Amino acid sequence: MSTSSTTRATMKHAAVYSAAAMAGRLIGFFMLPFYAHILRGHGYAVIGMLDVGMGFLLALLVYGLQGSIIRLYHDEKDPARKPVVVSTGIILIGTTTALLTIPLIIFARPLSAFLIDDANLSHLMIMALLSFNFDLMGQAASSWLLVRSRSAQMAGLSLIRLFIGLSLNIYLILIKGMGLDGYFISSLVTNAFSCLIFVGIAFRECGREFDPKIARTIRNFLLPLIPGSIASWVGRQVERILVKTMISLDSVGIMEMGYKFPVLIPILVTRPFMRSWETRRFEIADEPDAPQTIARMFTYFIFILSWLGLIMAVVIKPVLEILTPPEFHLSYRIARVEIVTVIMQGAGLQLLFGLAYAKDTAMLSKLRGGAAAFKILLSWFFISTWGIYGAAFSAAVTGLLSNVLVFHYAQKRYYLRLEWKTLALMTATCVAMFLALENWNFTATGAYRILDGQVLPWVQDGLGRTFLGSWKDGKFIDIMAERSGLVAEIILKGTLAACFIVLLPVIHPPTRKRWAKKIRRRLSL
Repeated sequence: MSTSSTTRATMKHAAVYSAAAMAGRLIGFFMLPFYAHILRGHGYAVIGMLDVGMGFLLALLVYGLQGSIIRLYHDEKDPARKPVVVSTGIILIGTTTALLTIPLIIFARPLSAFLIDDANLSHLMIMALLSFNFDLMGQAASSWLLVRSRSAQMAGLSLIRLFIGLSLNIYLILIKGMGLDGYFISSLVTNAFSCLIFVGIAFRECGREFDPKIARTIRNFLLPLIPGSIASWVGRQVERILVKTMISLDSVGIMEMGYKFPVLIPILVTRPFMRSWETRRFEIADEPDAPQTIARMFTYFIFILSWLGLIMAVVIKPVLEILTPPEFHLSYRIARVEIVTVIMQGAGLQLLFGLAYAKDTAMLSKLRGGAAAFKILLSWFFISTWGIYGAAFSAAVTGLLSNVLVFHYAQKRYYLRLEWKTLALMTATCVAMFLALENWNFTATGAYRILDGQVLPWVQDGLGRTFLGSWKDGKFIDIMAERSGLVAEIILKGTLAACFIVLLPVIHPPTRKRWAKKIRRRLSL
Protein backbone atom coordinates (compact mmCIF):
# COMPACT_ATOMS: atom_id res chain seq x y z
CA MET A 1 0.00 0.00 0.00
CA SER A 2 1.32 3.50 -0.90
CA THR A 3 2.23 6.15 1.64
CA SER A 4 -0.80 8.29 0.78
CA SER A 5 -3.28 5.40 1.05
CA THR A 6 -1.74 4.28 4.33
CA THR A 7 -2.02 7.83 5.63
CA ARG A 8 -5.66 8.11 4.60
CA ALA A 9 -6.58 4.77 6.18
CA THR A 10 -4.77 5.59 9.42
CA MET A 11 -6.26 9.08 9.68
CA LYS A 12 -9.74 7.76 8.90
CA HIS A 13 -9.71 5.28 11.79
CA ALA A 14 -7.96 7.75 14.09
CA ALA A 15 -10.63 10.36 13.33
CA VAL A 16 -13.38 7.92 14.30
CA TYR A 17 -11.64 7.05 17.57
CA SER A 18 -11.00 10.74 18.26
CA ALA A 19 -14.62 11.76 17.58
CA ALA A 20 -15.85 9.55 20.41
CA ALA A 21 -13.10 10.79 22.72
CA MET A 22 -13.88 14.39 21.84
CA ALA A 23 -17.53 13.96 22.75
CA GLY A 24 -16.47 12.66 26.15
CA ARG A 25 -14.07 15.52 26.80
CA LEU A 26 -16.56 18.20 25.77
CA ILE A 27 -19.07 16.79 28.23
CA GLY A 28 -16.30 16.51 30.80
CA PHE A 29 -15.53 20.21 30.38
CA PHE A 30 -19.17 21.07 30.89
CA MET A 31 -19.22 19.03 34.11
CA LEU A 32 -15.82 20.22 35.41
CA PRO A 33 -17.08 23.30 37.28
CA PHE A 34 -19.60 21.15 39.17
CA TYR A 35 -17.00 18.52 40.06
CA ALA A 36 -14.40 21.14 41.02
CA HIS A 37 -16.77 22.97 43.39
CA ILE A 38 -18.00 19.74 44.99
CA LEU A 39 -14.81 17.68 45.28
CA ARG A 40 -12.47 20.67 45.84
CA GLY A 41 -8.70 20.31 46.21
CA HIS A 42 -8.84 17.51 48.77
CA GLY A 43 -11.11 15.38 46.60
CA TYR A 44 -8.83 15.73 43.58
CA ALA A 45 -5.86 14.92 45.82
CA VAL A 46 -7.48 11.65 46.95
CA ILE A 47 -8.24 10.71 43.35
CA GLY A 48 -4.68 11.54 42.32
CA MET A 49 -3.04 9.51 45.09
CA LEU A 50 -5.22 6.47 44.43
CA ASP A 51 -4.20 6.80 40.78
CA VAL A 52 -0.62 6.56 42.04
CA GLY A 53 -1.42 3.18 43.60
CA MET A 54 -3.24 1.89 40.53
CA GLY A 55 -0.36 3.08 38.38
CA PHE A 56 2.05 0.93 40.38
CA LEU A 57 -0.11 -2.14 39.76
CA LEU A 58 -0.20 -1.28 36.08
CA ALA A 59 3.59 -1.10 36.11
CA LEU A 60 3.81 -4.61 37.58
CA LEU A 61 1.45 -5.84 34.85
CA VAL A 62 3.47 -3.87 32.27
CA TYR A 63 2.37 -0.74 30.45
CA GLY A 64 1.44 -1.51 26.88
CA LEU A 65 -0.12 -4.93 27.43
CA GLN A 66 -2.58 -4.14 24.67
CA GLY A 67 0.32 -3.25 22.39
CA SER A 68 2.04 -6.57 23.14
CA ILE A 69 -1.09 -8.51 22.15
CA ILE A 70 -1.26 -6.54 18.91
CA ARG A 71 2.46 -7.10 18.25
CA LEU A 72 2.28 -10.87 18.80
CA TYR A 73 -0.98 -11.11 16.87
CA HIS A 74 0.81 -9.83 13.76
CA ASP A 75 3.79 -12.08 14.51
CA GLU A 76 1.62 -15.22 14.38
CA LYS A 77 2.04 -16.80 10.92
CA ASP A 78 -0.97 -19.11 11.06
CA PRO A 79 -4.17 -17.07 10.44
CA ALA A 80 -6.22 -19.67 12.31
CA ARG A 81 -4.08 -19.15 15.43
CA LYS A 82 -4.22 -15.36 15.48
CA PRO A 83 -7.50 -15.18 17.46
CA VAL A 84 -5.97 -17.52 20.06
CA VAL A 85 -3.35 -14.86 20.80
CA VAL A 86 -6.16 -12.50 21.80
CA SER A 87 -8.13 -15.01 23.89
CA THR A 88 -4.96 -16.18 25.65
CA GLY A 89 -3.98 -12.59 26.40
CA ILE A 90 -7.40 -11.83 27.91
CA ILE A 91 -7.37 -14.88 30.17
CA LEU A 92 -3.76 -14.30 31.17
CA ILE A 93 -4.28 -10.68 32.19
CA GLY A 94 -7.58 -11.41 33.93
CA THR A 95 -6.02 -14.13 36.06
CA THR A 96 -2.88 -12.16 36.83
CA THR A 97 -4.70 -8.99 37.90
CA ALA A 98 -7.04 -10.95 40.17
CA LEU A 99 -4.14 -12.71 41.91
CA LEU A 100 -2.33 -9.41 42.33
CA THR A 101 -5.20 -7.30 43.69
CA ILE A 102 -6.90 -9.75 46.09
CA PRO A 103 -4.17 -9.37 48.79
CA LEU A 104 -4.33 -5.59 48.36
CA ILE A 105 -8.08 -5.60 48.96
CA ILE A 106 -7.49 -7.49 52.20
CA PHE A 107 -4.99 -4.84 53.35
CA ALA A 108 -6.99 -1.88 52.04
CA ARG A 109 -7.07 -0.01 55.38
CA PRO A 110 -3.32 0.32 55.95
CA LEU A 111 -2.81 1.07 52.26
CA SER A 112 -5.39 3.86 52.45
CA ALA A 113 -3.70 5.28 55.53
CA PHE A 114 -0.39 5.32 53.63
CA LEU A 115 -1.67 6.80 50.35
CA ILE A 116 -4.38 9.23 51.42
CA ASP A 117 -3.76 9.61 55.18
CA ASP A 118 -7.18 8.17 56.06
CA ALA A 119 -7.82 4.48 56.74
CA ASN A 120 -11.57 5.19 56.91
CA LEU A 121 -11.54 5.76 53.15
CA SER A 122 -10.42 2.17 52.50
CA HIS A 123 -13.71 1.46 50.70
CA LEU A 124 -12.54 3.89 48.00
CA MET A 125 -9.36 1.87 47.66
CA ILE A 126 -11.36 -1.35 47.26
CA MET A 127 -13.59 0.17 44.58
CA ALA A 128 -10.53 1.53 42.78
CA LEU A 129 -8.88 -1.93 42.79
CA LEU A 130 -12.00 -3.65 41.44
CA SER A 131 -12.40 -0.95 38.80
CA PHE A 132 -8.75 -1.41 37.84
CA ASN A 133 -9.31 -5.15 37.29
CA PHE A 134 -12.27 -4.59 34.99
CA ASP A 135 -10.56 -1.79 33.09
CA LEU A 136 -7.38 -3.74 32.36
CA MET A 137 -9.20 -6.87 31.24
CA GLY A 138 -11.47 -4.76 29.04
CA GLN A 139 -8.45 -3.11 27.43
CA ALA A 140 -6.93 -6.50 26.66
CA ALA A 141 -10.18 -7.63 25.05
CA SER A 142 -10.54 -4.43 23.02
CA SER A 143 -7.30 -5.28 21.20
CA TRP A 144 -9.42 -7.62 19.03
CA LEU A 145 -11.39 -4.68 17.65
CA LEU A 146 -8.18 -2.72 17.10
CA VAL A 147 -6.39 -5.40 15.09
CA ARG A 148 -9.52 -5.82 12.99
CA SER A 149 -9.67 -2.01 12.45
CA ARG A 150 -13.29 -1.87 13.61
CA SER A 151 -13.06 1.77 14.58
CA ALA A 152 -16.80 2.51 14.25
CA GLN A 153 -17.74 -0.28 16.65
CA MET A 154 -15.00 0.76 19.07
CA ALA A 155 -16.18 4.36 18.99
CA GLY A 156 -19.81 3.34 19.47
CA LEU A 157 -18.97 1.31 22.55
CA SER A 158 -16.91 4.21 23.88
CA LEU A 159 -19.91 6.52 23.54
CA ILE A 160 -22.14 4.04 25.39
CA ARG A 161 -19.52 3.86 28.14
CA LEU A 162 -19.46 7.65 28.21
CA PHE A 163 -23.25 7.88 28.57
CA ILE A 164 -23.28 5.41 31.46
CA GLY A 165 -20.40 7.10 33.27
CA LEU A 166 -21.80 10.59 32.83
CA SER A 167 -25.30 9.58 33.93
CA LEU A 168 -23.95 7.92 37.05
CA ASN A 169 -21.71 10.90 37.87
CA ILE A 170 -24.60 13.35 37.54
CA TYR A 171 -26.90 11.19 39.66
CA LEU A 172 -24.43 10.12 42.34
CA ILE A 173 -22.25 13.24 42.67
CA LEU A 174 -24.57 16.13 41.78
CA ILE A 175 -28.04 14.87 42.66
CA LYS A 176 -27.34 12.45 45.53
CA GLY A 177 -24.35 14.45 46.80
CA MET A 178 -22.19 11.36 47.34
CA GLY A 179 -18.91 13.13 46.47
CA LEU A 180 -15.92 10.78 46.25
CA ASP A 181 -18.10 7.73 46.89
CA GLY A 182 -20.18 8.62 43.85
CA TYR A 183 -17.06 9.18 41.73
CA PHE A 184 -15.61 5.73 42.46
CA ILE A 185 -18.95 3.88 42.23
CA SER A 186 -19.50 5.44 38.81
CA SER A 187 -16.02 4.40 37.67
CA LEU A 188 -16.49 0.84 38.95
CA VAL A 189 -19.86 0.32 37.25
CA THR A 190 -18.68 1.86 33.97
CA ASN A 191 -15.51 -0.24 33.78
CA ALA A 192 -17.40 -3.41 34.71
CA PHE A 193 -19.94 -2.79 31.95
CA SER A 194 -17.35 -2.05 29.24
CA CYS A 195 -15.28 -5.07 30.34
CA LEU A 196 -18.27 -7.39 29.92
CA ILE A 197 -18.99 -5.98 26.46
CA PHE A 198 -15.41 -6.14 25.15
CA VAL A 199 -14.73 -9.58 26.63
CA GLY A 200 -18.06 -10.87 25.33
CA ILE A 201 -17.26 -9.74 21.77
CA ALA A 202 -13.72 -11.09 21.87
CA PHE A 203 -14.69 -14.49 23.31
CA ARG A 204 -17.60 -14.87 20.89
CA GLU A 205 -15.40 -14.21 17.86
CA CYS A 206 -12.03 -15.53 19.05
CA GLY A 207 -13.17 -18.36 21.30
CA ARG A 208 -12.01 -19.02 24.84
CA GLU A 209 -8.96 -21.11 24.08
CA PHE A 210 -5.94 -20.67 26.32
CA ASP A 211 -2.68 -21.69 24.71
CA PRO A 212 0.16 -22.17 27.25
CA LYS A 213 2.76 -21.71 24.51
CA ILE A 214 1.30 -18.36 23.46
CA ALA A 215 0.99 -17.38 27.14
CA ARG A 216 4.70 -18.07 27.60
CA THR A 217 5.47 -15.99 24.51
CA ILE A 218 3.47 -13.08 25.91
CA ARG A 219 5.14 -13.54 29.29
CA ASN A 220 8.63 -13.66 27.74
CA PHE A 221 7.84 -10.56 25.71
CA LEU A 222 6.61 -8.64 28.76
CA LEU A 223 8.96 -9.79 31.54
CA PRO A 224 11.95 -7.72 30.36
CA LEU A 225 9.64 -4.68 30.35
CA ILE A 226 8.64 -4.95 34.01
CA PRO A 227 11.71 -3.18 35.50
CA GLY A 228 11.29 -0.41 32.94
CA SER A 229 7.57 -0.22 33.63
CA ILE A 230 8.17 0.18 37.34
CA ALA A 231 10.78 2.80 36.53
CA SER A 232 8.26 4.59 34.31
CA TRP A 233 5.74 4.52 37.15
CA VAL A 234 8.32 6.06 39.46
CA GLY A 235 9.07 8.69 36.84
CA ARG A 236 5.39 9.53 36.37
CA GLN A 237 4.30 9.46 39.99
CA VAL A 238 7.32 10.61 41.97
CA GLU A 239 6.23 14.24 41.80
CA ARG A 240 2.85 13.43 43.40
CA ILE A 241 4.55 11.55 46.23
CA LEU A 242 7.14 14.28 46.76
CA VAL A 243 4.54 17.07 46.68
CA LYS A 244 2.42 15.19 49.22
CA THR A 245 5.45 14.61 51.46
CA MET A 246 7.27 17.94 51.04
CA ILE A 247 4.25 20.27 50.77
CA SER A 248 0.75 18.86 51.52
CA LEU A 249 -1.96 16.48 50.31
CA ASP A 250 -4.14 19.40 49.13
CA SER A 251 -1.26 20.64 46.96
CA VAL A 252 -1.54 17.37 45.06
CA GLY A 253 -5.13 18.35 44.27
CA ILE A 254 -4.02 21.68 42.78
CA MET A 255 -1.41 19.87 40.71
CA GLU A 256 -4.04 17.37 39.56
CA MET A 257 -6.20 20.20 38.22
CA GLY A 258 -3.22 21.41 36.19
CA TYR A 259 -2.93 17.92 34.71
CA LYS A 260 -6.66 17.71 33.90
CA PHE A 261 -6.50 19.76 30.71
CA PRO A 262 -3.30 18.57 28.96
CA VAL A 263 -4.68 15.02 29.14
CA LEU A 264 -6.96 16.16 26.33
CA ILE A 265 -4.01 15.82 23.96
CA PRO A 266 -3.45 12.07 24.44
CA ILE A 267 -7.20 11.46 24.63
CA LEU A 268 -8.06 13.33 21.44
CA VAL A 269 -4.90 12.68 19.40
CA THR A 270 -2.30 10.26 20.77
CA ARG A 271 -4.55 7.37 21.82
CA PRO A 272 -6.87 7.46 18.78
CA PHE A 273 -3.87 7.79 16.46
CA MET A 274 -2.01 4.91 18.11
CA ARG A 275 -5.08 2.69 18.12
CA SER A 276 -5.12 2.96 14.35
CA TRP A 277 -1.42 3.28 13.61
CA GLU A 278 0.18 0.86 16.07
CA THR A 279 -1.15 -2.25 14.35
CA ARG A 280 -0.67 -0.76 10.86
CA ARG A 281 3.00 0.14 11.25
CA PHE A 282 3.91 -3.44 12.16
CA GLU A 283 1.98 -4.69 9.15
CA ILE A 284 3.94 -2.52 6.70
CA ALA A 285 7.32 -2.51 8.49
CA ASP A 286 9.00 -4.91 6.04
CA GLU A 287 7.80 -3.16 2.89
CA PRO A 288 10.45 -1.20 0.91
CA ASP A 289 8.91 2.24 1.46
CA ALA A 290 7.87 1.59 5.09
CA PRO A 291 10.60 3.74 6.73
CA GLN A 292 9.54 6.71 4.62
CA THR A 293 5.88 6.12 5.44
CA ILE A 294 6.53 5.82 9.17
CA ALA A 295 8.67 8.98 9.18
CA ARG A 296 5.97 10.91 7.29
CA MET A 297 3.29 9.74 9.72
CA PHE A 298 5.47 11.00 12.57
CA THR A 299 5.50 14.46 10.97
CA TYR A 300 1.70 14.49 10.63
CA PHE A 301 1.34 13.29 14.21
CA ILE A 302 3.59 16.02 15.65
CA PHE A 303 1.80 18.64 13.56
CA ILE A 304 -1.59 17.71 15.05
CA LEU A 305 -0.15 17.54 18.59
CA SER A 306 1.49 20.95 18.21
CA TRP A 307 -1.69 22.53 16.82
CA LEU A 308 -3.87 21.32 19.67
CA GLY A 309 -1.15 22.04 22.25
CA LEU A 310 -0.74 25.65 21.07
CA ILE A 311 -4.47 26.35 21.25
CA MET A 312 -4.67 24.86 24.73
CA ALA A 313 -1.61 26.73 26.00
CA VAL A 314 -2.97 30.17 25.08
CA VAL A 315 -6.49 29.63 26.47
CA ILE A 316 -5.81 27.53 29.57
CA LYS A 317 -5.50 30.47 31.98
CA PRO A 318 -8.93 32.06 31.28
CA VAL A 319 -10.52 28.61 31.03
CA LEU A 320 -9.40 27.76 34.56
CA GLU A 321 -10.54 31.15 35.85
CA ILE A 322 -14.00 30.55 34.41
CA LEU A 323 -14.47 26.90 35.34
CA THR A 324 -12.79 26.41 38.70
CA PRO A 325 -12.69 27.91 42.22
CA PRO A 326 -9.86 30.43 42.94
CA GLU A 327 -7.70 27.79 44.65
CA PHE A 328 -7.13 26.17 41.23
CA HIS A 329 -6.44 29.30 39.13
CA LEU A 330 -2.62 29.19 39.29
CA SER A 331 -2.72 25.62 37.96
CA TYR A 332 -2.41 27.10 34.45
CA ARG A 333 1.37 27.30 34.97
CA ILE A 334 1.50 23.56 35.62
CA ALA A 335 -0.83 22.90 32.70
CA ARG A 336 1.36 24.75 30.18
CA VAL A 337 4.46 22.78 31.09
CA GLU A 338 2.46 19.56 31.13
CA ILE A 339 1.27 20.30 27.57
CA VAL A 340 4.89 20.15 26.42
CA THR A 341 5.40 16.95 28.41
CA VAL A 342 2.44 15.08 26.91
CA ILE A 343 3.51 16.12 23.40
CA MET A 344 6.95 14.63 24.07
CA GLN A 345 5.36 11.49 25.51
CA GLY A 346 3.32 11.09 22.34
CA ALA A 347 6.44 11.59 20.23
CA GLY A 348 8.22 8.97 22.32
CA LEU A 349 5.63 6.33 21.39
CA GLN A 350 6.59 6.90 17.76
CA LEU A 351 10.35 7.18 18.26
CA LEU A 352 10.68 3.83 20.08
CA PHE A 353 9.34 1.91 17.08
CA GLY A 354 12.75 0.42 16.23
CA LEU A 355 13.04 -1.19 19.66
CA ALA A 356 9.47 -2.52 19.51
CA TYR A 357 10.03 -3.86 15.98
CA ALA A 358 13.19 -5.68 17.07
CA LYS A 359 11.46 -6.86 20.29
CA ASP A 360 14.36 -5.35 22.23
CA THR A 361 12.25 -4.84 25.33
CA ALA A 362 15.30 -5.26 27.59
CA MET A 363 16.93 -2.11 26.16
CA LEU A 364 13.66 -0.21 26.44
CA SER A 365 13.42 -1.26 30.07
CA LYS A 366 16.97 -0.09 30.81
CA LEU A 367 16.32 3.29 29.23
CA ARG A 368 13.14 3.75 31.24
CA GLY A 369 15.00 2.79 34.42
CA GLY A 370 17.69 5.36 33.78
CA ALA A 371 15.13 8.06 33.02
CA ALA A 372 13.24 7.26 36.23
CA ALA A 373 16.39 7.53 38.38
CA PHE A 374 17.16 10.88 36.78
CA LYS A 375 13.56 12.02 37.29
CA ILE A 376 13.62 11.26 41.03
CA LEU A 377 16.68 13.45 41.61
CA LEU A 378 15.42 16.19 39.32
CA SER A 379 11.94 16.21 40.90
CA TRP A 380 13.36 16.50 44.42
CA PHE A 381 15.56 19.42 43.38
CA PHE A 382 12.89 21.22 41.33
CA ILE A 383 10.11 20.76 43.92
CA SER A 384 12.34 21.95 46.75
CA THR A 385 13.22 24.98 44.61
CA TRP A 386 9.92 25.89 42.88
CA GLY A 387 7.28 23.94 44.82
CA ILE A 388 4.48 22.24 42.86
CA TYR A 389 5.52 24.03 39.66
CA GLY A 390 8.89 22.30 39.83
CA ALA A 391 7.13 18.95 39.52
CA ALA A 392 5.89 19.85 36.04
CA PHE A 393 9.32 21.11 34.92
CA SER A 394 11.05 17.91 36.02
CA ALA A 395 8.65 15.83 33.91
CA ALA A 396 9.30 17.95 30.80
CA VAL A 397 13.09 17.82 31.11
CA THR A 398 13.06 14.07 31.75
CA GLY A 399 10.73 13.49 28.79
CA LEU A 400 13.08 15.31 26.44
CA LEU A 401 16.14 13.37 27.63
CA SER A 402 14.25 10.06 27.44
CA ASN A 403 13.13 10.69 23.87
CA VAL A 404 16.66 11.49 22.73
CA LEU A 405 18.07 8.27 24.21
CA VAL A 406 15.20 6.05 23.04
CA PHE A 407 15.43 7.38 19.49
CA HIS A 408 19.21 6.91 19.43
CA TYR A 409 18.94 3.20 20.20
CA ALA A 410 15.78 2.64 18.17
CA GLN A 411 17.51 3.97 15.06
CA LYS A 412 20.04 1.16 15.32
CA ARG A 413 17.23 -1.41 15.04
CA TYR A 414 15.08 0.30 12.41
CA TYR A 415 16.38 3.43 10.72
CA LEU A 416 13.95 6.28 10.11
CA ARG A 417 14.94 9.38 8.16
CA LEU A 418 12.83 11.94 9.99
CA GLU A 419 11.87 15.19 8.25
CA TRP A 420 14.01 17.38 10.49
CA LYS A 421 13.58 20.66 8.59
CA THR A 422 9.80 20.38 8.64
CA LEU A 423 9.79 19.43 12.32
CA ALA A 424 12.05 22.40 13.16
CA LEU A 425 9.78 24.78 11.22
CA MET A 426 6.71 23.53 13.10
CA THR A 427 8.41 23.87 16.49
CA ALA A 428 9.75 27.37 15.81
CA THR A 429 6.38 28.58 14.49
CA CYS A 430 4.53 27.11 17.47
CA VAL A 431 6.84 28.77 20.01
CA ALA A 432 6.76 32.12 18.19
CA MET A 433 2.95 32.13 18.03
CA PHE A 434 2.64 31.28 21.72
CA LEU A 435 5.00 34.07 22.79
CA ALA A 436 3.25 36.59 20.54
CA LEU A 437 -0.24 35.70 21.78
CA GLU A 438 0.84 35.53 25.42
CA ASN A 439 2.28 39.06 25.31
CA TRP A 440 -0.47 40.57 23.15
CA ASN A 441 -2.70 43.26 24.69
CA PHE A 442 -5.90 41.92 23.16
CA THR A 443 -8.18 44.20 25.22
CA ALA A 444 -7.12 47.18 23.10
CA THR A 445 -8.37 45.64 19.87
CA GLY A 446 -11.64 46.37 18.14
CA ALA A 447 -12.42 42.66 17.93
CA TYR A 448 -12.32 42.40 21.73
CA ARG A 449 -14.58 45.41 22.19
CA ILE A 450 -17.10 44.01 19.71
CA LEU A 451 -17.09 40.59 21.36
CA ASP A 452 -17.25 41.83 24.94
CA GLY A 453 -19.56 44.75 24.35
CA GLN A 454 -21.95 43.49 21.66
CA VAL A 455 -21.73 39.82 20.68
CA LEU A 456 -21.52 38.22 24.12
CA PRO A 457 -24.29 40.36 25.70
CA TRP A 458 -26.49 39.38 22.72
CA VAL A 459 -25.67 35.69 23.35
CA GLN A 460 -26.41 36.09 27.08
CA ASP A 461 -29.72 37.73 26.28
CA GLY A 462 -30.65 34.86 23.99
CA LEU A 463 -29.68 32.24 26.58
CA GLY A 464 -31.66 34.14 29.19
CA ARG A 465 -34.82 33.32 27.24
CA THR A 466 -34.09 29.57 27.49
CA PHE A 467 -34.35 27.30 30.54
CA LEU A 468 -30.90 28.58 31.60
CA GLY A 469 -32.46 31.94 32.39
CA SER A 470 -34.55 30.46 35.20
CA TRP A 471 -32.22 27.63 36.24
CA LYS A 472 -30.95 28.42 39.76
CA ASP A 473 -32.33 31.97 39.41
CA GLY A 474 -30.23 32.67 36.32
CA LYS A 475 -26.90 31.95 38.03
CA PHE A 476 -25.33 30.59 34.84
CA ILE A 477 -26.21 33.79 32.91
CA ASP A 478 -24.88 35.97 35.75
CA ILE A 479 -21.56 34.12 35.80
CA MET A 480 -21.28 34.38 32.03
CA ALA A 481 -21.91 38.15 32.21
CA GLU A 482 -19.33 38.61 34.99
CA ARG A 483 -16.67 36.72 33.03
CA SER A 484 -17.46 37.87 29.50
CA GLY A 485 -13.97 39.36 29.19
CA LEU A 486 -12.43 35.95 29.81
CA VAL A 487 -14.75 34.38 27.25
CA ALA A 488 -13.71 37.01 24.69
CA GLU A 489 -10.05 36.28 25.46
CA ILE A 490 -10.57 32.57 24.87
CA ILE A 491 -12.32 33.21 21.54
CA LEU A 492 -9.72 35.66 20.24
CA LYS A 493 -6.58 33.85 21.33
CA GLY A 494 -7.95 30.41 20.49
CA THR A 495 -8.94 31.53 16.98
CA LEU A 496 -5.54 33.05 16.27
CA ALA A 497 -3.71 30.01 17.67
CA ALA A 498 -5.81 27.80 15.39
CA CYS A 499 -4.24 29.65 12.45
CA PHE A 500 -1.26 27.33 12.94
CA ILE A 501 -3.17 25.21 10.39
CA VAL A 502 -1.78 27.44 7.62
CA LEU A 503 1.39 25.34 7.85
CA LEU A 504 -0.54 22.34 6.50
CA PRO A 505 0.56 22.85 2.86
CA VAL A 506 4.18 22.70 4.02
CA ILE A 507 3.52 19.56 6.08
CA HIS A 508 1.37 17.70 3.58
CA PRO A 509 2.67 17.72 -0.04
CA PRO A 510 -0.68 16.75 -1.66
CA THR A 511 -2.32 19.76 0.02
CA ARG A 512 0.53 21.98 -1.19
CA LYS A 513 0.02 20.77 -4.75
CA ARG A 514 -3.75 21.34 -4.60
CA TRP A 515 -3.32 24.85 -3.19
CA ALA A 516 -0.66 25.71 -5.79
CA LYS A 517 -2.96 24.48 -8.56
CA LYS A 518 -5.82 26.64 -7.26
CA ILE A 519 -3.57 29.70 -7.03
CA ARG A 520 -2.30 29.19 -10.59
CA ARG A 521 -5.86 28.78 -11.82
CA ARG A 522 -6.98 32.02 -10.16
CA LEU A 523 -3.96 33.91 -11.47
CA SER A 524 -4.65 32.69 -15.00
CA LEU A 525 -8.16 34.17 -14.74
